[in-house]
Amino acid sequence: MKRYWILALLIPFTALSISIYYATASEDHKPDYYLKTLAGQEQEGSHIAIQGQYETDPITIQTTGSDYSDEHQSYWQKLDSSYYYLEELGGLLPEHRSFMRGKRNVNAFFEDEKVIGYVGSESDFDLEKGQPDILDIALYDKGKKKKSADFQVKLKKDKNEFISIADVQVKEQTMKLLVAYQHRTETNPRLYKDAEYHLYTLDLDKRSVVDHQLIEPAASPDNRLRTSTTNVWSSDQIKANRYAIFDRITYKDDAEEDTVELRSKEIVNREILVYDIWNGQLTRIQNEPMRNLLLNAKTDELTIRQVGGELYITKLSDSGESQVLRYDLNGNVVKSDVKLALQDVQKEWRRTGMLQIVNNRIYMYMSGKGNPGVAVAELETGKMVYQGVIERKDNLEIRNLMIDHLSIK
Repeated sequence: MKRYWILALLIPFTALSISIYYATASEDHKPDYYLKTLAGQEQEGSHIAIQGQYETDPITIQTTGSDYSDEHQSYWQKLDSSYYYLEELGGLLPEHRSFMRGKRNVNAFFEDEKVIGYVGSESDFDLEKGQPDILDIALYDKGKKKKSADFQVKLKKDKNEFISIADVQVKEQTMKLLVAYQHRTETNPRLYKDAEYHLYTLDLDKRSVVDHQLIEPAASPDNRLRTSTTNVWSSDQIKANRYAIFDRITYKDDAEEDTVELRSKEIVNREILVYDIWNGQLTRIQNEPMRNLLLNAKTDELTIRQVGGELYITKLSDSGESQVLRYDLNGNVVKSDVKLALQDVQKEWRRTGMLQIVNNRIYMYMSGKGNPGVAVAELETGKMVYQGVIERKDNLEIRNLMIDHLSIK
């Protein structure tokens, strides 16, 4: 019996030792990455955060090293960070958890110093029933720390139309709601035609829709042409914004397939539309340098971003000249149009991906050859001020690392 008593003690002890070993080995397995400076001062890259995943673990890489956020998070914090993975929404969670529950569409949020607004809609489409035309409107008063509005409104919508929330703006007791409409095609009910955008005005006191405007028709009057309108991405997506910006492309509709490559070859016009949300005024930007850039660059080379009251059109070429045009939306004038000295950088990496524009600088994620990295250029002069490459501190080969976001801290 004594032998079995000793064995009974050894079994859990051995199991505990093995579990401790594998837990330690698992933590030791995670490599430490860092952003190594290649050109410029290291301090120029110190506020760059490269975010992604190592295998399945979230990781943030900076000049000082890497941080695996799940290592110092509780179980509930991990759930929060996976559900509210966008920084804009994650920042609202600590103080407004009750209001945030179940809300994750960043385009459907609005926030200022007084209120948080959200417009909920069903994102699924039932082939038989269609999509509901009811929106849930919720408003949270920060000062009173409670909901100040919670009601539903009904939109004008056909059964075959799919709607999605593109932007929400709130001023006093008025809410402006930008909605993208897409209609199912007759030939294939699972495919949709190009989007058209509608603006709804809601009276929050009356809890009802008081105005509805079609911003721009989706279809071209010429049957030989097709038009695609896209809402331009804006920084500070949930903050107050006066303008909605649209990239409108018209191309020949005689191709057998509808692909980005074919669209680029058949483009007959491309223009930027600026819609003043509060005045209800639509303006087509009439500017020759902008028009030349839009028409002469390949579609996959162009990135269009709104940053506050400015519009940035960036051409990042893998082989030719790169360029950034900066347009003042309030003054309706080009503030700068510079060429980027990316030739040497492109020789090292070949491909330019994600970018951020902050404090009159452009931050670019570079990849395609060797380890991925970051390049930074001034928008006034086009000169490079920093280059860095991602490396492991143990100098081993980079594997199982996926980058999905570049942020400036």
